[in-house]
Amino acid sequence: MEEFVWTDAQIRWMSDASNKSKFYYDIAERISAYLPPSARVFNAGGGLGDLAVWLSYHVEQVTVIDSDPKAVAAFRARCPHNVVAMLGDVLSYAPDRLYDALVLYDVGGAERILPVVRELSRAKTFVLLGRDAAEGEAEISKLRDTLKEAGIPFLYEAFEQEYVQPFRSQEDAKSYFLFHWNRAVPAGELSGLLQETGEKELPYAYREQKKLGMVVFDAANPALKKPLA
Repeated sequence: MEEFVWTDAQIRWMSDASNKSKFYYDIAERISAYLPPSARVFNAGGGLGDLAVWLSYHVEQVTVIDSDPKAVAAFRARCPHNVVAMLGDVLSYAPDRLYDALVLYDVGGAERILPVVRELSRAKTFVLLGRDAAEGEAEISKLRDTLKEAGIPFLYEAFEQEYVQPFRSQEDAKSYFLFHWNRAVPAGELSGLLQETGEKELPYAYREQKKLGMVVFDAANPALKKPLA
C-alpha cells in the first residue's frame, strides 16, 4: 500500500464530502454492531476523522491518529468531546493501556498491521481494506490466510458502500480526478461523471460505489503473541 499523501485540496474535498456522504456513517454502524457502548476505540485511517466521529455516537471514547499535522489540525477543529485526535504513527504508538477495540482503515495488510495489533487492542480488531483494485483484494486474502494458518478465528464481510464527493466547480472536479486517477479528464467524460446538485456552494457531485472488505478478529488470541506475517 502506498502512503496516503495529505494536501490542502484533499483536506478540503474530504471536508466537503463529510456533510454529503453517508459512507463513514454506514461503516460505523456496521462496526458498532460488534461493540458495547462502554468501549474505548482506537482508530487509524478513515477519512478526515469521519469514521471516528460516527463511531463516537456508539461508544464511550474514540482515539484517532494521523501522522500529518494539517490533517490532525483540521480534524481537531470539529471533533466531538469524546474523540481524541493525536498526531503520530499507528505503527509506533504505545498507549498507556490497551483499547477495547482497534479499527484500521486502509492502513495496510498483514505484514504491516499484525505486529502492532497486540500492542493496541485487548479485544476486537477491525481491518478494513478497499477491494476496488487487485492490490486490495490480495491484501485481504493474505490477511485471511495468515489468520487461518495461525488458528485465529475471524469473521469476514465483503460489502459495497456509496461515496458522494461534492465539488465547488467543474475545475475543482478536474483537480480531484487528476489527483486520484493521475490523468486529466476530458470535458466530455467529466460531464458524464458529474451530477448537478442545484446547490450554490457545491453545484456538482460524483457518486461511486466503493467495494470494501472487513476482517474482524480478537486481539486477545494468544497466537498473536508470536510473529504471524
